[in-house]
Amino acid sequence: MNHPLTPEQRRYQNRTEHLQTRQNANLARGPKGIAAVWWDQARAVATRAEREGDASVWDRLALALTNWCDQEDQRPTVTQGDG
Repeated sequence: MNHPLTPEQRRYQNRTEHLQTRQNANLARGPKGIAAVWWDQARAVATRAEREGDASVWDRLALALTNWCDQEDQRPTVTQGDG
């Protein structure tokens, strides 16, 4: 027998279904979509940690992204016809 869901359980189910649909669409986009999934996950982790009292997670995420961007900025540029 199925028991009716509480409003909180229904909201959780809706969020989960929405996230799964969004992740499937992003995965179908290939590497760009996979990066979008990880970005969504990183924000969710940081938001949850902040809600639980640890806002420093945002600082660590910002540092990781800064480091990644700095590394990519130093990478040689590939122009049309190279390679």
